[in-house]
Amino acid sequence: MDVAEVLREGWDLKPSRVEVLAGGMNSAAWLAVADEWQVVLKAVSAEDSAFEPGLELAARLDDGGVLTGRPWPSKSGRLVERVDGRQVAVLEYVGGEELGESVEDQVAIGDLLGRVHSVAALESGELGDWLQLLIQFDDVLDLEPWIRPAVEGAVADALSLGQLTWAWLHGDPAAEAFRRQPDGQVGLIDWGGAMQGPILYDVASAAMYNTPTHVVPAYLARRPELADEVDRGLDIFLAVRWAVQAAYFAWRITNNVLTGIAGPADNLKGLTDARRSFGL
Repeated sequence: MDVAEVLREGWDLKPSRVEVLAGGMNSAAWLAVADEWQVVLKAVSAEDSAFEPGLELAARLDDGGVLTGRPWPSKSGRLVERVDGRQVAVLEYVGGEELGESVEDQVAIGDLLGRVHSVAALESGELGDWLQLLIQFDDVLDLEPWIRPAVEGAVADALSLGQLTWAWLHGDPAAEAFRRQPDGQVGLIDWGGAMQGPILYDVASAAMYNTPTHVVPAYLARRPELADEVDRGLDIFLAVRWAVQAAYFAWRITNNVLTGIAGPADNLKGLTDARRSFGL
């Protein structure tokens, strides 16, 4: 993709410098710079149905005071343009330092996630339908004999919780998605996995990626009314999160998908980590 040309033709932006950014598991990205602006051009597959809703969410959260890497509309007023068979968007570049394992950083992760869920609160939806959409790789669950029973058990336990609190979710709140700015403000980027769903899924994802003894209390300090729900459902949704990982890496292995990784061993590691989480 000729990034400079895409920016000129689609967004009327003329960069002085373009460089490749480390790609995600399902996307490619470039940093484009001029004297007065810095943006990220991000490209995903044409079939990625979460991409544009995630950009719309990032804009709404930015309106609500959360630094997100706001999308820039194209000359045609769209957040997404089609280029070379892919969906392309231009996002405000959010620099700063990635958060890490310090107590301060882990507390910041939990607090900001609570803010996001407050700004993007929703009426509760149908949990069974959501779980079926979430774990969408049924045809690969028999890749190894443990996968289907683990996934089905996690889904059944989640359904037993009954009605839950919903919001727009980030979907993948790993520490590297959180960026501390020079003024101390913390931003949250990479909204390509955003979706509507139970807040427990995001909280469990944050706990899986980070240090739950700091992240979860910080989240509940922001959302104390959810303490009983989190206490009741966090471990169950940790299993749901690992079930999603198992299904996802089973799909990648089955289809030899190698985007965002060094080689097939990384896909095998992702599946092995999921198996171990179930004590298998």
